[in-house]
Amino acid sequence: MQIQTSVNVKYQVVIPKEARKKINLKPGQKMNVDVVGGKVVLSKASKKKEWKWPDDYIKRLGGIWKSSEDIEKYLEEQDKSWE
Repeated sequence: MQIQTSVNVKYQVVIPKEARKKINLKPGQKMNVDVVGGKVVLSKASKKKEWKWPDDYIKRLGGIWKSSEDIEKYLEEQDKSWE
């Protein structure tokens, strides 16, 4: 499928309706932009979130620890218990 579109003065591109429908693209969704062999390739970004240590892990664990310092303290205590 090849459809032409234009680049406006702000370098924005409208993704044609046929292409949006084909990949089920909705307003507000993230897009990946890759440059491959002199071509710009747009693809819908994955919903899979990359986790950042330690903040996302603290949130995911449901408040077992309140901060990264709590985690470090816990890990040190666990290390000592193995000695």
